[in-house]
Amino acid sequence: MVRGTPGSRRGHTVSVRLNDAERERWDEARVTSGRRELGAWVRAVVEDVLDDQVDGAAPGAERGPVPLDPVSQAAYDELVRIGANLNQLVRYTHQDGALHPAVEQALFEVGNAALSLRGIEPMRPTDPE
Repeated sequence: MVRGTPGSRRGHTVSVRLNDAERERWDEARVTSGRRELGAWVRAVVEDVLDDQVDGAAPGAERGPVPLDPVSQAAYDELVRIGANLNQLVRYTHQDGALHPAVEQALFEVGNAALSLRGIEPMRPTDPE
C-alpha cells in the first residue's frame, strides 16, 4: 500500500508539546474524524485551515468553533462522546474480523447528526466497493 502522495517525500518534522488534557482533546477529535494517526489528522486540520483562509486572517489565527446554543452544544458533546464509544466498538469488531452492519449504520448516523448540529451538510452513504 502506498501512503501519502507519490513523488512527494515529506522530509520535515514539526514537533508540538501538549499537556495531558490537550493530548486527550486532540486524540478524541482524531478518533471522531476517522483518522488513525495523530500526525495525519493534524496535517489535515492545518491544511483545511489554510484552504479556508478567505477572510484574510493569518494562517493559524485563533478562530474558535461555530457557536451553538447550550442545548445544541450539549447534544453535540453527547454525540461526540457516543461516536468515540462506537469507534471503540468498531475496533473490537475488527479484531473479530467482521463489522456488524448495524454498528456501521449507527456510526454513519451519529456522524451525520453531529454534522447537522454544526450546520454542515450531512454525508451521503457511498455505494459498497
